[in-house]
Amino acid sequence: MRRLFAMMVDGAILTLVGIANWILLALLFYVLETNRSPETLHLAIWVTIIWIYMTVIKRSWLRTIGYRLAGLRIVDTRGSRPSLTRMTLRMLMWIFGPFNFILDLIWLGADSEQQSLRDCYCSTYVVLATAQPEGTAPVHLTRYFAAGMAPSYPRVVRPRKVS
Repeated sequence: MRRLFAMMVDGAILTLVGIANWILLALLFYVLETNRSPETLHLAIWVTIIWIYMTVIKRSWLRTIGYRLAGLRIVDTRGSRPSLTRMTLRMLMWIFGPFNFILDLIWLGADSEQQSLRDCYCSTYVVLATAQPEGTAPVHLTRYFAAGMAPSYPRVVRPRKVS
């Protein structure tokens, strides 16, 4: 629920920023009396803002507004901040697939670690902002068989509790 809330807040913020960007560029192009359309410049600026917000800010101590309100942060398998490359890959997997929003939500409910598929393949975890590491554990290569494919990714294996 927290993730969904954070995604909705961040999506609304990015949409409002995109609208504001378009209005400002349209006014600027109108004042300059140019015959060109601001569409290309708007797209370039908006994509840059989205990348900065969803990678640079999300992985920093600031976090996105949605993550702050939901009390979440993102970490890698070692519990530290993920790299910019990892965060960029994570964002690109959200935009271009191969996983979509619905499949990610279904996967979250079924996964023992509550990771989305893109988090699994990027080796990231979305945790509570106040979460502390439990300790160390080995990382194993995990495979899932679906639709005739066997994709694999590294996964931290929690130690079994002995009763």
